[in-house]
Amino acid sequence: MKKNIFIYPIILIFFFSCKGEKTHHHSFLGSKWNSQQIIKFDITTKDSTQVRMSNISIRHNTSYKYQNIIFFLHHSYKENIISTNTIELLLAEDNGKWIGRGKSDIKEFSTTILSPKTYQNGLHSFSLELAMRDNVSTELEKLDGISDISFYLTTENED
Repeated sequence: MKKNIFIYPIILIFFFSCKGEKTHHHSFLGSKWNSQQIIKFDITTKDSTQVRMSNISIRHNTSYKYQNIIFFLHHSYKENIISTNTIELLLAEDNGKWIGRGKSDIKEFSTTILSPKTYQNGLHSFSLELAMRDNVSTELEKLDGISDISFYLTTENED
């Protein structure tokens, strides 16, 4: 009986903490993001009054040779482009220390990428397009070291 006193609160915390919407995930074959490959995530929203944040999680290995990653985030609703944002995420500090979590050679970095907003009910498409350049004008053919990317919306009252 004493064991149950500790187990029930843990189960309740887990149950009520799962308020977020589904996380959409993409894995890159061979940990390489081809520059021609646009990653699309379709998300259906059902409550247009709920304020949501757009979040991203990137997994990379420690042989990733850049300090940052830059991509375009295209948001479409009912097949109309609503917005396009250029997103730059710092994955390492100036001294080379990785910002993401992980004890092995795989690091995971998660963050909110857009200001909180409401979304109309229905299907929203979020597309990620690589925008990295090797120098000012040379587009990369592929970006080595990126293994996975996830996109998800969370509500404002989530921790």
